[in-house]
Amino acid sequence: MQSQHRLKKRAAFAYVYRKGEKVSAANLMLISAKSREGLKIGLSVSKKVGNSVTRNHVKRLLREAIALIEEKISSDFMYVIVAYPGLADAGYEEVCSEIRKVFSDSGKIISD
Repeated sequence: MQSQHRLKKRAAFAYVYRKGEKVSAANLMLISAKSREGLKIGLSVSKKVGNSVTRNHVKRLLREAIALIEEKISSDFMYVIVAYPGLADAGYEEVCSEIRKVFSDSGKIISD
C-alpha cells in the first residue's frame, strides 16, 4: 500500500466510523465513507488480535494484500479495515482472499 493512500488522522478514522457503511468477512470488516481527498485506507488492529508482534504481522499482511488490488479500488472513498482476532492465525492467501471478498461485496472494486 502506498504511503500517500494511508489514513492517519484520528478525525478521519472517526468520520469513517461515523458515516461509513460496513461489510464483513470471516476475519475482518471493511468500513467505507465518501472522500474528498481521494483513496485513503486505514487499518485498525486492536489488542484483542494479539501482542504487538502479532498485531504488526497482521498489519503487514493486510498492507501487502491491499497493494495487490490497490489500483482496482474505487478512489472516491476512505476505507478502514478492522481486523478480528481470527486474522492472527490466518495465512497470506487467506488474508488476500478476504480483502478481495470484502471489497467486491461492497462494490468498491473497479471492473476492468
